[in-house]
Amino acid sequence: MERLTLRPQPVVSPLHAAFDAFLLSREAMRCTPKTLQHYCYTVGGFVAYLDSQGIRDARDITPGHIRAYLVALQRRGTKDTTQHAHARGIKTWCRWLVAEGDLAENPMQRVAMPRLDKRVPPPFSPDDVKALLDACDRHTPRGSRDYALVLTLLDTGLRASEVIGLRVGDIDPRSGLCTIMGKGRKVRQVRAGAKARAAIVRMLGYRRDVVPNAATNGAPLWVGYDVQGREKGALTPYGLQAVLRRLGARAGVSPCSPHRFRRTFALWCLRDGMDLHSLRLLMGHSDLAVLQRYLALAGEDIERAHAAHSPADRLLNERG
Repeated sequence: MERLTLRPQPVVSPLHAAFDAFLLSREAMRCTPKTLQHYCYTVGGFVAYLDSQGIRDARDITPGHIRAYLVALQRRGTKDTTQHAHARGIKTWCRWLVAEGDLAENPMQRVAMPRLDKRVPPPFSPDDVKALLDACDRHTPRGSRDYALVLTLLDTGLRASEVIGLRVGDIDPRSGLCTIMGKGRKVRQVRAGAKARAAIVRMLGYRRDVVPNAATNGAPLWVGYDVQGREKGALTPYGLQAVLRRLGARAGVSPCSPHRFRRTFALWCLRDGMDLHSLRLLMGHSDLAVLQRYLALAGEDIERAHAAHSPADRLLNERG
């Protein structure tokens, strides 16, 4: 009879056990895969740092450890937004540790959140968007897709993940109403204008796998193409970035990214007089904090426009 040899199992530290239990709790809450990935990246990075400092138990975490980790990220040249994301992830984990009884208080309460640059990068100008549209060859499947993509991004202000998640049946070709599954599985509706709808219908005319007016069609709205121009499945997040980057290079517009379209949508809506509450609902934000930054930039535009078109100045200048 063959003798059974028992192999020693790797020892999991209480710190890693607490991290694994946290991820399991988030999964049980039905967090999206993207949210779980966020926690793996942010909290996981902090756990790896604690390991390097000889910390083996979550109960030993102090505000000093968190500050030192955030400083390490800063010295590494990490972007402000990424540092802030790490701090948010750590704060959520520590709050969970308190609820589980592993910590008496949340150490993040004594740690200042990393400051974010309040300046909003510039949006696309109308000339930028026209150049991007002119760079699309609408008589090819790829160019027709690019044209429809630009108009849809500009018209809806969707996040990159929301754009690539669209199915053909998510958009009503008559009304332009789009059903979006946003962050945290929250459903909202936005509307694509007549030009964007027409571009989408034209794009779908090149596709053999879909029927444009089939409301229940579950095929991906956006597909990628290989170098020979053949379809190769649903457009991926990386593929979307690459499409816009190449399009921007042809049009001489840089940077060209999904988020710049989202900023442009927000700023153009504010310039046209849309109220913050309506814009918040359209963009899927849980609060107004981010939009306040856009409002400040829109206010600067309004001030410049008033300076250039002052009624009193025009009146007196005409009188000489």
